[in-house]
Amino acid sequence: MKLYLVVIGSLIVATLTYIKYINNNTKNKRRKKAKYVAETKVSHKLYQKQKDTRPVALCLIVPALPALALENVRKNDQINSEYIKELIDNSLYFLCTDDTYEAKKISELLETTDEEYINVSEQREVYVSIEIDNAEEMIGKTVPYILKRNLPVNAQGEVRKIACLKYLSVSGLEKFNRI
Repeated sequence: MKLYLVVIGSLIVATLTYIKYINNNTKNKRRKKAKYVAETKVSHKLYQKQKDTRPVALCLIVPALPALALENVRKNDQINSEYIKELIDNSLYFLCTDDTYEAKKISELLETTDEEYINVSEQREVYVSIEIDNAEEMIGKTVPYILKRNLPVNAQGEVRKIACLKYLSVSGLEKFNRI
């Protein structure tokens, strides 16, 4: 009789242990699957964000005298973030947009000349358009400090256009933020 009780007790304990093991194993599989799905969604969102990023157009109006720092810069040159910050510091007007078409329209509104910006007097202004990748947080900012703060540390910009503005021209400047 005692042997039956030991065998039945052992079977009950073994059955309960097996059921607990199965439940834990199922829960672990669900957790792993949920974690995998979550990671997949996050990586997909990051991929979409990287895929959807568009270049930012930073348009600046800089006085000709500080623009002498531009004497070695030409259209399509690459410039680093420190140099971009220096240009923002020296600018009189600025605009940052993600719409390169809008930036092009604004540059067409400005009255520019064919003069070399290096040879103009200090009373003149120079228009500089810089295209920066992965700088979406700069878009629409109206304060230079915040614009510089949101510029990525290792940002590289490509100079899209440099042009001297006509003397005392204010055409097109209404689209810019004045400092």
